[in-house]
Amino acid sequence: MKSFAIIFILISSMFCGCISQEQIVVEEPIISSPERISFSAPLMSMNSNNSEIVLQEYVSDGPVLLIWVAAGCMGCHSWTDLIADEVINENISNSSILSIHRYPSFESVSYVEEVYGTHENATNPVSWPLILPPEDTIVIDLDTGLESDISLYDSFGYPSTPTLQIMDASGKIIWSSKTYWPSASVLDEIKNLIN
Repeated sequence: MKSFAIIFILISSMFCGCISQEQIVVEEPIISSPERISFSAPLMSMNSNNSEIVLQEYVSDGPVLLIWVAAGCMGCHSWTDLIADEVINENISNSSILSIHRYPSFESVSYVEEVYGTHENATNPVSWPLILPPEDTIVIDLDTGLESDISLYDSFGYPSTPTLQIMDASGKIIWSSKTYWPSASVLDEIKNLIN
């Protein structure tokens, strides 16, 4: 009886799974990121009259350098300091720069303010806006005017820190760099595109 059960199990296991010669292919729809995008996010500091920035409005006057930053990112600190020097030397305008905090689930707003704040104790202060989008920030597809199904980070090519991107006045990313440490050649590219 035992041997019959073992033989039955072996034979029946040969028929497990697909027994059809026909192969069915199920294709998942590919959802691509919108080409022109916008979102709204709160400002790091409430010192201005606006408590929130709408990206589409911010870039409407011309190309803007987006700097994806984290408080604990040394490359972000170096890029921020270099860009700040360019602003001081009037090679780049404050209105053509926007920093975006990348890791809200790992870094507190107070930590970000310690590093990038406008107060005298900040280690790497910014004179331009820094926004703090939550991870669930809704992205707007500017071609349809509707909410995108793509997440904020996927819409921007899943930026690490630092990631530098240039968005044109239509809301389209026209240039991107993930160069960790500042580079004169990358800085020249940035200035050529935003000035």
